[in-house]
Amino acid sequence: MKPEAPGAIAAAVDAGEVFSPVPPGEKYQRILDAAVEVIAEKGYFNAPVSAIAARAGVADGTVYLYFKSKDDVLRTAIDRNFDRFHRQVIERFQEVHDPREQLEYIAQVHLESGSVNRAMAIVMQTEVRQSAQFIAEFSHHHLVKYIQVVREVIRRGQQQGIFRQDISDGVVAHCMFGAIDELLSSAVFTGRSYDAKATAKQVLDVLLNGINRA
Repeated sequence: MKPEAPGAIAAAVDAGEVFSPVPPGEKYQRILDAAVEVIAEKGYFNAPVSAIAARAGVADGTVYLYFKSKDDVLRTAIDRNFDRFHRQVIERFQEVHDPREQLEYIAQVHLESGSVNRAMAIVMQTEVRQSAQFIAEFSHHHLVKYIQVVREVIRRGQQQGIFRQDISDGVVAHCMFGAIDELLSSAVFTGRSYDAKATAKQVLDVLLNGINRA
């Protein structure tokens, strides 16, 4: 995905000059929100910076005061979205200490992300998956962090005698992410909505107890 930049800014970028963005503010967030909405509606390659700027209510050049390119806008939006997710989980863990409840909360917040910000869910489930580069960056920066948090919870549960010792915390973590990610994909492609809390309980019930009759 090639960066877009107009006039003198393009020349500076091409020349390898250091990019010095304007500090974040209200316009910064409007541009991020607009980028996610426009890309979700039109697709990445059909969403020019001019359309993002128009949706945000700013001039085209204003986008480049904050971001180097359209790629940079999208990466920043994704980063901020997952940073919020991780902060929310960490804050909740200060109050909830049972490993089972912690896993359920992670699943709930993950599922809620699809309804709270449907445009971001569409971007993550469609546009990001079409780019090997974005997938690699997402896996390296965010998926690894997500999996690590779940693995730590599983290990605590094993140490406390809550979870079986003979299972891999890594396998459980990937199964959990995969199950929820597939539910979000279904929601995006079919328009179906989920009760995040109830669905999180079901996911964890299947994950921890299987489908055998009690």
